Amino acid sequence: MYLDKNPMMDFSHKQLLITGGIGGIGTAIALIMAKKGCKVFIFDIVDEGAARVEELNQELGEDLLVYYNVDLRDKESLKAQVNHLIQEHGDIDFLVNNAAIDTIGQIETMSDEIYEETQQINAKAAFLLCREILPSMRRLGGGAIVNVSSIILSGGWEGRVPYAMAKGSLLGLTRALAREVGKENIRVNAVSPGAIPTAMERKFWKDDRTELDQFILDRQSLKFRGSVDDIANAVEFLLSEKSRFITGHDLHVNGGWYMG
Repeated sequence: MYLDKNPMMDFSHKQLLITGGIGGIGTAIALIMAKKGCKVFIFDIVDEGAARVEELNQELGEDLLVYYNVDLRDKESLKAQVNHLIQEHGDIDFLVNNAAIDTIGQIETMSDEIYEETQQINAKAAFLLCREILPSMRRLGGGAIVNVSSIILSGGWEGRVPYAMAKGSLLGLTRALAREVGKENIRVNAVSPGAIPTAMERKFWKDDRTELDQFILDRQSLKFRGSVDDIANAVEFLLSEKSRFITGHDLHVNGGWYMG
């Protein structure tokens, strides 16, 4: 299974928990880690989640992906699922907070319910998972956390207030927690994707994509669209020993659109 001979990229006998691992960026991250020997536990809430994981395991030739149907809005259930996971499979080396819902609209159109749901899924769940997983990483003598943020925080879009607020919370979590747990050999970083073609993008752009592609390429320094694998490669790097001296960092993967 594991073909890369570099020991710094060998994740054999390691375990990862990722949220939002079914579809798009999440699946790409899960697969790249599994292909390097990592056991990957997916927290998501999609009807076809278990079936999709079964298909992916068949492609991998090993049962390296494990699906848990988890509602990130349910705090008590989330905590219980983490405890069950650790009791059943052992301690967790890595955490990737990837799950998110997108909310688009002017602030006057945003109900309290939409705002609160966006914060719960996109930010609060990450806080809760970090808190619940950290004892596990301490028992292992270290670990790594990656929070998936967004180019949205560069301020170039209207109608994204709840989403941007949640992603801003993730960035704050990244920096504050990196300072807090570095002495325990636990690293915390963020990856901020640019405009990546995913189901989320297609949800809001159903017409001919030529205009959208040109809009994006005009703003990028690199004149080609990125892919989910570009994001997965960045996450893999930040989980690996190759980034052992990097923490509290927000890695922008956006083709040079935003160079913050």
